Amino acid sequence: MLLRSMNISLRASLSFALIALLAVALGGLSLLEMRRMNEQSNQVDQNWLPSIVAVNSVALTSTQIRTLTLRLLVLRDNADAQALVARVQQLDEQLFLQEGVYAGLITLPDEKAAFERYLRAKTAYLDDQHRVIQLVQQGHKEEAITVVDAGPYLANADSMLKELLSIIRMNNAAGEQAADQNNAVFHGAIGLVLGILVVVLALTGTLAWLLTRSIVQPLRQALAIAQTIAAGDLCESIVVSGKDEPARLLLALQNMQASLRSTLQKIAGSSSQLASAAEELQAVTEDSTRALQQQSDEVEQAATAVNQMTAAVEEVARNAVSTSEASRQTDEIAHHGRQQVQRTVDSISQLTDDVATTSGQVEHLAGDVRNIGQVLEVIRAIAEQT
Repeated sequence: MLLRSMNISLRASLSFALIALLAVALGGLSLLEMRRMNEQSNQVDQNWLPSIVAVNSVALTSTQIRTLTLRLLVLRDNADAQALVARVQQLDEQLFLQEGVYAGLITLPDEKAAFERYLRAKTAYLDDQHRVIQLVQQGHKEEAITVVDAGPYLANADSMLKELLSIIRMNNAAGEQAADQNNAVFHGAIGLVLGILVVVLALTGTLAWLLTRSIVQPLRQALAIAQTIAAGDLCESIVVSGKDEPARLLLALQNMQASLRSTLQKIAGSSSQLASAAEELQAVTEDSTRALQQQSDEVEQAATAVNQMTAAVEEVARNAVSTSEASRQTDEIAHHGRQQVQRTVDSISQLTDDVATTSGQVEHLAGDVRNIGQVLEVIRAIAEQT
């Protein structure tokens, strides 16, 4: 498994880095969708809505100009007519400014064509309007009325209004379309973010499961093996896979199991040697016991001979006139006693050598026992650690 070939620290770092990368990707996509929504919103706020306001202002001002121009035809007071003319001229200037504002907001080709038609109709309308105003100022209202009723004045005004209404409908439709697109972007962003969030959560959960499994599973295996070894079973096979810390732990348990198995085999061999040495020691001890018993018997014989010699000497002392036969017997008895004493000395020397040999074997055996004790201490320490 690829995860088991990496250390836990590197594995965890890569996992958290991947999760962070997924979070960054989610945030980036969310920001991208928010940017699209902002663009759509800006298009409505900065283009279509100002265009609608501007074209409505143009339509309102042009309607006011038309209304006030027609009102000039019914006014009788000259002062009021002059004031109304000034107002109309002011509205003409205001209309020009409003048209300039709106012209900077045009984006659609159809909208531009309609505005150009409006401007042509407006130019023709203003020509007739200026003529009407001049006739009114000159006092020729009937001629002015004739220009309004019989000429293209009303047709140009209607054409202006028609194009403005067309432009208003275009801007309203475009604004509604932009709002619909903004809503579509919004709902699409929600769906996309939710989908990516589900994918991120699924990937995060899968990654967390794989990471946890790659750590917990070998640790459970190591725990089971340690419990098996602690129970005294050294025959179970340990399979090591991977190169991470749990794999190295399993490898250490495998080496410890082999070491314990080898140590126990050595202990079994040493125990056999110890049993053999004990048997040999028992045999040597029995031989030494028999030799000591024999030497004790010989010493008793020597003591008896000495006692007999003493008795003989005392007998010779009491019988100063002993015969030579008695002296010869005494000499033989003394000679026999010396021989018994010499044999006793030789037996004691041999016993000393046997005892020295036995002592060496006992010291060697004690060394083996100490080695076995050290091995047992090592096994006990290992058992306490596991």
